[in-house]
Amino acid sequence: MRYIIDSRYFDGTCLTSMSDDMHSDYGGETLEALREREKNPYLVAVSPVRMTLLVKRYTRALCKPFHEITEERYYELLECLPPARMQSDWFFVGEPYYRNLYALCFESDGRYFRAERPIRLSNAEIYRQIREHMEKVNLHPAIVKKASFVKYVNWYKKTVTYIPYYFEYGGKIYFLKNLATRTGSEFGDRRERNEMAALLRNLRGNRYEYCTFYSQKKDIFEFFDWLRKNKYTLEIQGDLFDFADDRSHVDFHGNVCEYSAVFHYRIYSRELFGHIINQLRTVKRYHAWHKRREIR
Repeated sequence: MRYIIDSRYFDGTCLTSMSDDMHSDYGGETLEALREREKNPYLVAVSPVRMTLLVKRYTRALCKPFHEITEERYYELLECLPPARMQSDWFFVGEPYYRNLYALCFESDGRYFRAERPIRLSNAEIYRQIREHMEKVNLHPAIVKKASFVKYVNWYKKTVTYIPYYFEYGGKIYFLKNLATRTGSEFGDRRERNEMAALLRNLRGNRYEYCTFYSQKKDIFEFFDWLRKNKYTLEIQGDLFDFADDRSHVDFHGNVCEYSAVFHYRIYSRELFGHIINQLRTVKRYHAWHKRREIR
Protein backbone atom coordinates (compact mmCIF):
# COMPACT_ATOMS: atom_id res chain seq x y z
CA MET A 1 0.00 0.00 0.00
CA ARG A 2 1.20 3.49 -0.91
CA TYR A 3 -0.36 6.94 -0.51
CA ILE A 4 0.23 9.80 -2.97
CA ILE A 5 0.91 13.20 -1.43
CA ASP A 6 2.71 16.46 -2.23
CA SER A 7 6.24 16.15 -0.79
CA ARG A 8 6.37 19.89 0.05
CA TYR A 9 3.62 19.83 2.69
CA PHE A 10 0.78 17.77 4.14
CA ASP A 11 -2.73 19.16 4.52
CA GLY A 12 -4.37 16.13 6.10
CA THR A 13 -5.38 14.41 2.86
CA CYS A 14 -3.80 12.33 0.10
CA LEU A 15 -4.45 12.56 -3.64
CA THR A 16 -5.04 8.83 -4.00
CA SER A 17 -3.85 5.44 -2.77
CA MET A 18 -2.11 2.52 -4.52
CA SER A 19 -3.01 -0.87 -3.10
CA ASP A 20 -0.56 -2.59 -5.48
CA ASP A 21 2.15 0.10 -4.93
CA MET A 22 2.07 0.93 -8.66
CA HIS A 23 -1.37 2.10 -9.82
CA SER A 24 -3.97 4.49 -8.46
CA ASP A 25 -6.95 2.77 -6.85
CA TYR A 26 -9.30 5.30 -8.46
CA GLY A 27 -8.00 5.66 -12.03
CA GLY A 28 -5.23 3.18 -12.53
CA GLU A 29 -2.57 5.84 -13.19
CA THR A 30 1.07 5.37 -12.31
CA LEU A 31 2.90 7.95 -10.22
CA GLU A 32 4.42 9.54 -13.33
CA ALA A 33 0.99 9.76 -14.95
CA LEU A 34 -0.43 11.40 -11.83
CA ARG A 35 2.40 13.96 -11.81
CA GLU A 36 1.63 14.79 -15.43
CA ARG A 37 -2.13 14.95 -14.90
CA GLU A 38 -1.86 17.15 -11.82
CA LYS A 39 1.02 19.21 -13.28
CA ASN A 40 2.84 18.60 -10.02
CA PRO A 41 6.35 17.07 -10.10
CA TYR A 42 6.41 17.03 -6.27
CA LEU A 43 3.97 14.14 -5.92
CA VAL A 44 5.50 11.17 -4.08
CA ALA A 45 4.36 7.77 -2.84
CA VAL A 46 4.69 7.18 0.92
CA SER A 47 4.24 4.10 3.08
CA PRO A 48 1.44 3.59 5.64
CA VAL A 49 3.99 4.14 8.43
CA ARG A 50 5.02 7.49 6.94
CA MET A 51 1.38 8.43 6.40
CA THR A 52 0.57 7.69 10.04
CA LEU A 53 3.38 10.01 11.16
CA LEU A 54 2.20 12.79 8.82
CA VAL A 55 -1.36 12.51 10.13
CA LYS A 56 -0.13 12.74 13.72
CA ARG A 57 1.89 15.86 12.86
CA TYR A 58 -1.07 17.42 11.06
CA THR A 59 -3.34 16.66 14.00
CA ARG A 60 -0.89 18.47 16.31
CA ALA A 61 -0.92 21.44 13.92
CA LEU A 62 -4.70 21.68 14.27
CA CYS A 63 -4.44 21.86 18.07
CA LYS A 64 -3.83 25.60 18.08
CA PRO A 65 -4.16 27.83 21.16
CA PHE A 66 -7.63 28.82 22.31
CA HIS A 67 -9.09 31.88 20.58
CA GLU A 68 -11.94 34.07 21.75
CA ILE A 69 -15.39 33.76 20.21
CA THR A 70 -18.63 35.63 20.82
CA GLU A 71 -21.29 34.51 23.27
CA GLU A 72 -23.65 34.07 20.30
CA ARG A 73 -21.20 31.76 18.53
CA TYR A 74 -20.66 29.78 21.74
CA TYR A 75 -24.35 28.97 22.04
CA GLU A 76 -24.67 28.28 18.31
CA LEU A 77 -22.01 25.59 18.66
CA LEU A 78 -23.62 24.26 21.84
CA GLU A 79 -27.08 23.96 20.26
CA CYS A 80 -26.25 22.90 16.68
CA LEU A 81 -25.88 19.24 17.78
CA PRO A 82 -25.98 17.38 21.09
CA PRO A 83 -22.49 17.90 22.59
CA ALA A 84 -20.08 14.97 22.37
CA ARG A 85 -19.03 15.71 25.99
CA MET A 86 -19.79 18.52 28.37
CA GLN A 87 -19.52 19.97 31.85
CA SER A 88 -21.16 23.09 33.26
CA ASP A 89 -18.55 25.46 31.78
CA TRP A 90 -17.23 23.60 28.71
CA PHE A 91 -18.31 21.22 25.96
CA PHE A 92 -17.12 19.40 22.85
CA VAL A 93 -19.15 20.15 19.70
CA GLY A 94 -21.13 17.09 18.62
CA GLU A 95 -19.25 16.30 15.40
CA PRO A 96 -15.52 15.77 14.76
CA TYR A 97 -13.38 18.50 13.25
CA TYR A 98 -10.71 16.07 12.02
CA ARG A 99 -10.44 12.42 12.98
CA ASN A 100 -10.49 12.39 16.85
CA LEU A 101 -10.33 16.20 17.16
CA TYR A 102 -13.45 18.11 18.20
CA ALA A 103 -14.05 21.79 18.87
CA LEU A 104 -13.70 22.38 22.63
CA CYS A 105 -15.49 25.51 23.83
CA PHE A 106 -15.45 26.99 27.32
CA GLU A 107 -16.72 30.02 29.24
CA SER A 108 -14.74 31.87 31.90
CA ASP A 109 -15.26 35.29 33.48
CA GLY A 110 -18.02 36.08 30.99
CA ARG A 111 -15.77 35.40 27.98
CA TYR A 112 -15.94 32.53 25.50
CA PHE A 113 -13.17 30.53 23.81
CA ARG A 114 -12.66 27.70 21.34
CA ALA A 115 -9.88 25.35 20.17
CA GLU A 116 -9.67 21.91 18.59
CA ARG A 117 -8.70 19.18 21.04
CA PRO A 118 -8.73 15.35 21.24
CA ILE A 119 -12.11 14.14 22.47
CA ARG A 120 -10.41 11.75 24.90
CA LEU A 121 -8.71 14.42 27.00
CA SER A 122 -9.30 13.89 30.70
CA ASN A 123 -11.36 16.43 32.63
CA ALA A 124 -8.28 17.29 34.69
CA GLU A 125 -6.26 18.07 31.54
CA ILE A 126 -9.09 20.18 30.09
CA TYR A 127 -9.30 22.27 33.26
CA ARG A 128 -5.51 22.62 33.31
CA GLN A 129 -5.49 23.99 29.76
CA ILE A 130 -8.38 26.35 30.53
CA ARG A 131 -6.61 27.64 33.65
CA GLU A 132 -3.33 28.23 31.81
CA HIS A 133 -5.09 30.02 28.98
CA MET A 134 -6.96 32.34 31.32
CA GLU A 135 -3.70 33.17 33.10
CA LYS A 136 -2.36 34.35 29.73
CA VAL A 137 -5.55 36.30 28.98
CA ASN A 138 -5.24 38.15 32.31
CA LEU A 139 -1.52 38.82 31.90
CA HIS A 140 -0.51 42.51 32.10
CA PRO A 141 3.31 42.87 32.01
CA ALA A 142 4.91 46.24 32.61
CA ILE A 143 6.26 48.21 29.63
CA VAL A 144 9.88 49.26 30.23
CA LYS A 145 11.74 52.11 28.54
CA LYS A 146 15.52 51.91 28.78
CA ALA A 147 18.08 54.68 28.48
CA SER A 148 18.03 56.43 25.12
CA PHE A 149 20.94 56.41 22.69
CA VAL A 150 21.82 58.36 19.55
CA LYS A 151 22.72 57.11 16.09
CA TYR A 152 23.31 58.72 12.70
CA VAL A 153 20.60 57.71 10.21
CA ASN A 154 21.06 58.25 6.47
CA TRP A 155 17.30 58.42 5.91
CA TYR A 156 17.05 61.55 8.07
CA LYS A 157 20.62 62.70 7.29
CA LYS A 158 21.17 63.48 10.95
CA THR A 159 21.72 61.97 14.39
CA VAL A 160 18.50 60.45 15.74
CA THR A 161 17.62 59.60 19.35
CA TYR A 162 16.32 56.10 20.00
CA ILE A 163 14.36 54.88 23.05
CA PRO A 164 14.44 51.06 23.52
CA TYR A 165 11.05 49.57 24.45
CA TYR A 166 10.80 46.29 26.39
CA PHE A 167 8.19 44.47 28.46
CA GLU A 168 8.84 42.66 31.73
CA TYR A 169 7.47 39.23 32.56
CA GLY A 170 8.53 36.57 35.06
CA GLY A 171 11.56 38.57 36.16
CA LYS A 172 12.85 38.87 32.57
CA ILE A 173 12.66 41.70 30.07
CA TYR A 174 11.86 41.17 26.41
CA PHE A 175 12.84 43.57 23.64
CA LEU A 176 10.15 45.01 21.36
CA LYS A 177 11.57 47.87 19.29
CA ASN A 178 13.60 51.08 19.41
CA LEU A 179 11.44 54.18 19.07
CA ALA A 180 13.06 56.82 16.84
CA THR A 181 12.53 60.36 18.09
CA ARG A 182 13.95 63.83 17.56
CA THR A 183 14.34 63.02 13.89
CA GLY A 184 14.02 66.62 12.82
CA SER A 185 10.74 65.78 11.10
CA GLU A 186 7.50 66.33 13.00
CA PHE A 187 5.74 63.99 10.59
CA GLY A 188 8.44 61.34 11.08
CA ASP A 189 8.26 61.57 14.88
CA ARG A 190 4.47 61.28 14.84
CA ARG A 191 4.59 58.29 12.48
CA GLU A 192 7.12 56.53 14.74
CA ARG A 193 4.97 57.14 17.82
CA ASN A 194 1.85 55.85 16.06
CA GLU A 195 3.67 52.73 14.89
CA MET A 196 4.93 52.03 18.40
CA ALA A 197 1.44 52.50 19.86
CA ALA A 198 0.04 50.07 17.27
CA LEU A 199 2.74 47.50 18.12
CA LEU A 200 1.96 47.75 21.83
CA ARG A 201 -1.76 47.22 21.15
CA ASN A 202 -0.94 44.25 18.95
CA LEU A 203 1.37 42.78 21.61
CA ARG A 204 -1.32 43.08 24.29
CA GLY A 205 -3.92 41.56 21.96
CA ASN A 206 -1.63 38.59 21.37
CA ARG A 207 -1.18 38.06 25.15
CA TYR A 208 2.50 39.04 24.92
CA GLU A 209 3.28 35.79 23.07
CA TYR A 210 4.11 37.47 19.77
CA CYS A 211 3.97 40.77 17.92
CA THR A 212 3.15 41.38 14.25
CA PHE A 213 5.47 43.94 12.67
CA TYR A 214 3.94 43.55 9.22
CA SER A 215 1.92 40.88 7.44
CA GLN A 216 -1.12 40.36 5.26
CA LYS A 217 -2.75 38.91 8.40
CA LYS A 218 -2.16 40.33 11.88
CA ASP A 219 -3.14 37.03 13.52
CA ILE A 220 -0.36 34.50 12.91
CA PHE A 221 -2.77 31.54 12.74
CA GLU A 222 -5.04 33.38 10.31
CA PHE A 223 -1.89 33.88 8.24
CA PHE A 224 -1.32 30.12 8.01
CA ASP A 225 -5.02 29.51 7.30
CA TRP A 226 -4.77 32.05 4.47
CA LEU A 227 -1.71 30.27 3.03
CA ARG A 228 -3.40 26.86 3.16
CA LYS A 229 -6.71 28.05 1.72
CA ASN A 230 -5.00 29.63 -1.29
CA LYS A 231 -2.18 27.04 -1.52
CA TYR A 232 0.37 29.86 -1.36
CA THR A 233 4.10 29.23 -0.96
CA LEU A 234 6.41 30.72 1.66
CA GLU A 235 9.55 32.14 0.09
CA ILE A 236 12.47 31.71 2.48
CA GLN A 237 15.49 33.94 1.93
CA GLY A 238 18.29 32.67 4.12
CA ASP A 239 16.92 31.59 7.51
CA LEU A 240 13.22 31.52 8.26
CA PHE A 241 13.95 32.20 11.94
CA ASP A 242 16.38 34.71 13.46
CA PHE A 243 17.06 34.09 17.15
CA ALA A 244 17.97 36.91 19.53
CA ASP A 245 21.43 36.57 21.06
CA ASP A 246 19.88 35.97 24.49
CA ARG A 247 17.16 33.68 23.05
CA SER A 248 14.48 35.96 24.48
CA HIS A 249 12.65 36.02 21.15
CA VAL A 250 12.79 34.76 17.59
CA ASP A 251 11.86 36.65 14.41
CA PHE A 252 9.79 34.69 11.89
CA HIS A 253 9.93 36.42 8.52
CA GLY A 254 9.86 35.91 4.76
CA ASN A 255 7.69 36.46 1.71
CA VAL A 256 4.67 34.83 0.04
CA CYS A 257 5.68 33.88 -3.51
CA GLU A 258 2.34 34.08 -5.33
CA TYR A 259 1.17 37.21 -3.51
CA SER A 260 4.46 39.07 -3.02
CA ALA A 261 3.54 39.77 0.59
CA VAL A 262 6.37 40.11 3.11
CA PHE A 263 5.70 39.14 6.71
CA HIS A 264 7.51 39.58 10.02
CA TYR A 265 6.37 38.22 13.38
CA ARG A 266 8.39 38.39 16.61
CA ILE A 267 7.71 35.36 18.83
CA TYR A 268 8.34 35.42 22.58
CA SER A 269 6.62 32.20 23.69
CA ARG A 270 8.39 28.83 23.45
CA GLU A 271 5.00 27.13 23.32
CA LEU A 272 3.89 29.32 20.43
CA PHE A 273 7.16 28.65 18.61
CA GLY A 274 6.33 24.93 18.78
CA HIS A 275 2.91 25.68 17.25
CA ILE A 276 4.58 27.59 14.40
CA ILE A 277 6.85 24.64 13.62
CA ASN A 278 3.74 22.44 13.38
CA GLN A 279 2.01 24.97 11.11
CA LEU A 280 4.99 25.13 8.75
CA ARG A 281 4.63 21.42 7.99
CA THR A 282 1.18 22.13 6.50
CA VAL A 283 2.19 24.80 3.93
CA LYS A 284 4.47 24.89 0.88
CA ARG A 285 7.95 26.41 1.25
CA TYR A 286 10.48 27.63 -1.31
CA HIS A 287 14.12 28.28 -0.36
CA ALA A 288 14.99 31.15 -2.69
CA TRP A 289 18.66 31.48 -1.73
CA HIS A 290 19.25 27.75 -2.06
CA LYS A 291 17.73 27.85 -5.54
CA ARG A 292 19.94 30.72 -6.61
CA ARG A 293 23.02 28.83 -5.51
CA GLU A 294 21.91 25.83 -7.58
CA ILE A 295 21.43 28.02 -10.66
CA ARG A 296 24.92 29.39 -10.33
